[in-house]
Amino acid sequence: MMYIIGVFFIASYLYKKTIMKREEMLKLPVKMVMTTSLFIAKPDTILKEVNHIMERENIHHVPVVDETNEFKGIISKSDIHILMDWGTKKDLPESKRKNNFLLTSNLARDLMTTSVIGVDPEDTVEKCVQLFRENYFHAIPVVDRRGILVGLVTTYDLLMLAYHPQFALNIS
Repeated sequence: MMYIIGVFFIASYLYKKTIMKREEMLKLPVKMVMTTSLFIAKPDTILKEVNHIMERENIHHVPVVDETNEFKGIISKSDIHILMDWGTKKDLPESKRKNNFLLTSNLARDLMTTSVIGVDPEDTVEKCVQLFRENYFHAIPVVDRRGILVGLVTTYDLLMLAYHPQFALNIS
């Protein structure tokens, strides 16, 4: 009981100390909260390299762009996991061989999702929240009117905005 009261006290204290009200956060343009330092792949990038990027950088989404940075699709960690052999969990030698074959013989264009909902940098955080609530994905590409990838909004970005707005805003 004491723990619950303590958590409630801390939550109400933090709520009162919030930098922005919820309504203000929802009206922010996406460009203020999106991630702009992206690790990207080209359509002809070998999946083994995409997987390596995800593991090395501890990220879950890699956008795929062409040589002009035009957005072409996205690969999620879930896409990679679905491709992997079932025996991967058990660390079976045969599964390692199969996975190595799958990851070295397929390209980003083979696995990427191309029918992706994107947002404009001027769209609001509220639009992103609605898209996340209505769909089963955790990243939304931010593309300009020419189709050029300028950022990515993830559920993590929105959590940071909600709980640590002073660190989450891209103010320039």
